[in-house]
Amino acid sequence: MKNSGDLLLIVDDNMLNLQLTAGLLKEEGYLISLAQDGQAALSQLEHMLPDLILLDIMMPGMDGLEVCRILKKDPILKEIPVIFLTAKKETEDLAEGFNVGGVDYITKPFNREELIVRVKNHLELSKSRKQIIEMNKTRDKLYSIIAHDIRSPFSNIVLTLNTLAGGFLDPVSDDFVEIIKNLEKSANETRILLDNLLDWTRLHNDTLTIELKQYKIYPIIDNCLDLLTGSIDNKLLKVQIDIPADLSAFFDERSMKSVFRNIIFNSVKFTPLKGEIKIKAVTDGESVVVSITDTGVGMTPEVVRRIFVNNEHYFTKGTENEQGSGLGAFIIKDFIKRNGGRIEVTSIPGSGSTISVFLKLENY
Repeated sequence: MKNSGDLLLIVDDNMLNLQLTAGLLKEEGYLISLAQDGQAALSQLEHMLPDLILLDIMMPGMDGLEVCRILKKDPILKEIPVIFLTAKKETEDLAEGFNVGGVDYITKPFNREELIVRVKNHLELSKSRKQIIEMNKTRDKLYSIIAHDIRSPFSNIVLTLNTLAGGFLDPVSDDFVEIIKNLEKSANETRILLDNLLDWTRLHNDTLTIELKQYKIYPIIDNCLDLLTGSIDNKLLKVQIDIPADLSAFFDERSMKSVFRNIIFNSVKFTPLKGEIKIKAVTDGESVVVSITDTGVGMTPEVVRRIFVNNEHYFTKGTENEQGSGLGAFIIKDFIKRNGGRIEVTSIPGSGSTISVFLKLENY
């Protein structure tokens, strides 16, 4: 199977060696860039970022060892794996290559299969390492989010319960009713936060099984609204549902419940008192489009880009200081992708947002 197009930089002062190496690797589907000396290689690296570098040790002027030393001092270039090409077998040269940051070496003249296998293996190792680094960064970000955001609703719950336990309020007073509403809101925010945490953990630990089947849309939306009834009633929101009772799509029930729960929760969160939320589902013959439209605060194009394009963590409080974690956007995008769907976002600051989810009409 041919490679999908990783970029390799080959550095060698011998043009014949360059052409031979480049020819073999091009046949495997790799993209190739060439340099005949160390300085030329460094100049190219100012404008490109290869996935792997094949670097000759013995070159006039700046040798391969010095080039590698320079690479490993750069915070970005240091992550590129370097395989040394050498015609010498002296132990001290090979040891020095590893000392300056090389991951492997190939002795010239090299065997075709050896070259291909070593390049392939180190590209896979590099990609695995990058994935682990990104997972660790995401995990640390998650822990930071949870530590920060779960503290506030739990503090409100504890404070409210202490107030109630003290018996300082008349159970039929307006203050008592308001406190109960705030307690329900805090409990609901905490539950959604924990649900998102569990979903995110299952997703990234590959313990979440996606089972695509034909499901009706209305019961899924109705279930999500039931879970958010307290928050909707507290803000006196008007919710309109326009979904044909028999309209169905091809998706995983559990993950899409999480998607719609998060989208509707965000609409509730960012819609002011007595606002409106409209939930509509239609089919265009190929997909089922479920749209959630609110009269909320809306988002600027920059915020939409940060959340739904750049996949950044972005969080702000709701119109009634509702809490959240910002995990919802990560979960929405990941789950929709795993269901073979897509998402579109239309938003105008001050006028509200429409989030449209496109799902498969059937299994195809």
